Amino acid sequence: VVDLVMLGYSVDSAALSHLAAVCSGQSSSVHLKKIDLGRCSMNGEPEAKPIASIVASAHLTSLILDGNIGFGNLGLSAFAAALPEECTSMTRFSVADCRLEPGCAVALGQLVHKLPKLDELHLEYNSLRNSDVEVLLEELSSHHLQHLHLSKNQLDDGALDSLRRFLSARRPLFLSVCRSLFCSFGQAGAVPPCYIYIHGNRMSEAVLDSIARQRLCSNDRVYQGARYVAQNRVHERSVSSLVQNYGGNFHNFASNSMMSSVGGYLRDDSHLVYIDLDGCHISDDGIRMLNNGGLRHNKCLQYLSVSNNCIHLLGFVTLLEAIVTGLPALRAVAVNDNPVFDNVEMSGALYTSCLQLLGQCSRLILLHLTATCMSDRVGSEIVKSLL
Repeated sequence: VVDLVMLGYSVDSAALSHLAAVCSGQSSSVHLKKIDLGRCSMNGEPEAKPIASIVASAHLTSLILDGNIGFGNLGLSAFAAALPEECTSMTRFSVADCRLEPGCAVALGQLVHKLPKLDELHLEYNSLRNSDVEVLLEELSSHHLQHLHLSKNQLDDGALDSLRRFLSARRPLFLSVCRSLFCSFGQAGAVPPCYIYIHGNRMSEAVLDSIARQRLCSNDRVYQGARYVAQNRVHERSVSSLVQNYGGNFHNFASNSMMSSVGGYLRDDSHLVYIDLDGCHISDDGIRMLNNGGLRHNKCLQYLSVSNNCIHLLGFVTLLEAIVTGLPALRAVAVNDNPVFDNVEMSGALYTSCLQLLGQCSRLILLHLTATCMSDRVGSEIVKSLL
């Protein structure tokens, strides 16, 4: 039983046909469970049929075709048509960034009909519009899909009605507005919960607010997890109002000036367990304002992400001080894609303080420091400090 990852390799229809023949051979000892064919320069229709044969013969559970920009509607249609009925092994299918365009809804409907056990469907970074999503959601109304990723498409306020109809039929409900979780608990034995990811579209604040506040049964409550609105057209509300209503993600439209308010919210909040501040143009001053605003006094936060900002060593040390002196529930921190160790003075007091504080972070189970300008020597010393 193997997973096959061909990410970034050039794969043509002949190679896929050969793989399909190997998988379908009666004496084959190869049992593929997951295949990643992301960014393999596939042109769509020629590769679609052998891929469908592989799915049918290998009993795949996961197929990833992300980043094949030549796949498009033709490839998706050919794949859905070639796929045999009732492929019950497949639980995850991803065609993110495959240049799916308006008009692909029929193929998507055919696809989910033939994959009754599908749990995850990834359609991010395409050009789906409201009409496509409406047809897809109609097909999914009785399906057991649990994760539908529609981020970074071309949905706007017109998608609200179809979302409402779909959500009204799915109880218990986990609605993700920009990866935010709004939870509604319904009757036992209902269709399984469904997460819908719609951040990065063109929805206005009023529509997002309407979706987020929708109440579908008498015992609704907001899920004690990630709650945020991001990357849509939310510009006019004050930070305080935004945080109070939605909780914790300000992806791509926050800044240093907002960090005091975010920190103040975290100081008083007793439910939020996840906050994502990725890509918010936060510098060392922003981390200081976040901490002084009240971050270190939070008792419930379990995951904190400040990835893809402009945080240097001073800001990282400030964050570590907050972790060491407070935040008792915190278990995971992501600081990746920041210039934390860029031109760091390894003999300086700030770097020494960083290593000492890292040695006191034993309760963390995840510290993400990828792409932080870390040299081999710095990496070695950090590992020693953590151990």
